[in-house]
Amino acid sequence: MVFINIKSKKIVIQSSDKEIFNWKHQLFFVTLSDFTFDENKQSYVFSDNTQIIKTLNEVIQYFDEEKIKYQCDEKTENIISDFEKENKEYKYSLKKGIQIKKDKCFKANIVKFIRELKSYQKVGVNHLLEIKNGANFSVPGSGKTSVIYAVYDILRSKNIIDKIFVIGPRSCFYPWEFESVECFGKQLESARLSGSKSYRTSLYIQSDKFELFLCTYQTALNDISEIIRLCKQNKVFLIIDESHNIKKFEGGKWSEALLKISPHAVRRAILSGTPMPNEYKDLWTQLTFLWPNEQILGSRINYNNFINNNKDNFIHNYLINNVNPFFMRVTKSDLQLPKFKIKKYLLDLKPIQSSIYRTIAVKYLKDIEVIPTERIRLRQWRKAKMIRLIQVSSNPALLSQYSEEFNIPPLDQKGASVIQLIENYPDYEIPAKFEMTIKLANDLLNKGEKVIIWTSFILNIKMLKKYLKDAFIIYGAIPLDENENVEFNREQQIKQFKEIDKPSILIANPAACAESISLHKVCHHAIYFDRTFNCAQFIQSKDRIHRIGLASNEIVTYHILLANKTIDETIDRRLIEKEKRMIEILENDLPIGSFETENYEMVQSSDEELLDFEETIKDLRSKYKL
Repeated sequence: MVFINIKSKKIVIQSSDKEIFNWKHQLFFVTLSDFTFDENKQSYVFSDNTQIIKTLNEVIQYFDEEKIKYQCDEKTENIISDFEKENKEYKYSLKKGIQIKKDKCFKANIVKFIRELKSYQKVGVNHLLEIKNGANFSVPGSGKTSVIYAVYDILRSKNIIDKIFVIGPRSCFYPWEFESVECFGKQLESARLSGSKSYRTSLYIQSDKFELFLCTYQTALNDISEIIRLCKQNKVFLIIDESHNIKKFEGGKWSEALLKISPHAVRRAILSGTPMPNEYKDLWTQLTFLWPNEQILGSRINYNNFINNNKDNFIHNYLINNVNPFFMRVTKSDLQLPKFKIKKYLLDLKPIQSSIYRTIAVKYLKDIEVIPTERIRLRQWRKAKMIRLIQVSSNPALLSQYSEEFNIPPLDQKGASVIQLIENYPDYEIPAKFEMTIKLANDLLNKGEKVIIWTSFILNIKMLKKYLKDAFIIYGAIPLDENENVEFNREQQIKQFKEIDKPSILIANPAACAESISLHKVCHHAIYFDRTFNCAQFIQSKDRIHRIGLASNEIVTYHILLANKTIDETIDRRLIEKEKRMIEILENDLPIGSFETENYEMVQSSDEELLDFEETIKDLRSKYKL
């Protein structure tokens, strides 16, 4: 007789019959990674906490096939029973997921929900209801939050769940609260699990008061036991927002924390517009979170071997076929949004600004002729050169300060006369872009419009604020929410901009304001004071005002300022090329590409950055023939 028990989160298999420890059976256990053989205690021990239930089932199946008699304690019997139940649900979901995506019908009865859902959102609701644990990989602005709230409303009415727990970036907290008002007519009682440990503990203790819990990835890592306890005490619908942030395949602390929490929720869902920002391995943790005991993509080791030993086309087709039942995806074209307008303004540099730009451009061209190739290959060196050209075409005063946005120091002291011009530049002239931006903004204000102005540089935000005194501002150094500063924070600035009952202006940095923010209901004009080569940030910034909820007669207009005969023209050309490629990728059922904007990266990859640099130098040479 073999005895199977779960002890200290480990599977322990013991027997007085030494036959069970012969080479044949040992071979089976060796194939199950993380099994060890304790010769002294005559037992097999399995210690991988994330795969205990699945492995336990495999052991049971093996013993049944080999006709080996076994006995389990009550705890282990219950675990086996729960696994068998989940396995049936998983097999049902496999069949149902594909069927719903083909039928595209809506049968569910939403109870207290007041928002009118689009047809593709209704399909997303049905899909999640039927498959129980699934993903929504629809593009930004497609209403993923509304889909989740509709599912929550139905499951809550059936007493299947009673809490919704969202883990995501801190910037998603306010949108989840705001959208609950749009969906239910009132805000769900929410608990923001941020701040000190003692404060968070008090919220867990008072959990009965709240329906909606909001938590960052880092807090989830710090509060694993508290969140598991909350899940055990309630019927929790666990959501990972912007789930690509838990993509790390191995060694990711956030990823491992969420895999530990996952099995304790009644229902699970993940949301991301770009589930594979870098590579196919990005998908494993996200999908394993959904079905931790079944593991849609298999074990970590097996999936790693599969990715390393097959070509991209085969991998992509495999994923489409095997993952297809578990995700819904709405592409940008599916949204059928009203068309937007782009207005470009080609501005001549002011005389001193032009002189500074020419001096720096010529210097860079001369440097390239004498600087070793190894140095040119350094990303930071190339990045600094491009950023400084962007700064001059925008506002030469930027060159005299450290750029905290891009970690670029002030221009060095070589060429003292130019440095003096830069240091005292605001005394000499107002850059052309400032004059045009102020004129455009005031014209739009006079027409009763709200406007967002995008610039990558904090000094530009502060200088524009002086000219546009009542403008709201957002950049990295501004506190995130009232937990950091009650009187002045990003969340407050966005809320006031949206709710103020008069024309107004928001000046923002794309790196701090490009995700999880919807402005389309109040703002239909965006002015691009300057742009970098980062196409992901550009697309995301455009999506802030061009998304679901626009009326068919509402026209969104992007006003793009370009400094004539500068790097702005290179950036404009490259962004058009990149955006076309990126949109083609985003139209795929399961896109893979580097779309992240984290860490304020200026471009998507080192290869792209090198091409940006080469195009910049090519354009400089055509303008300044040496």
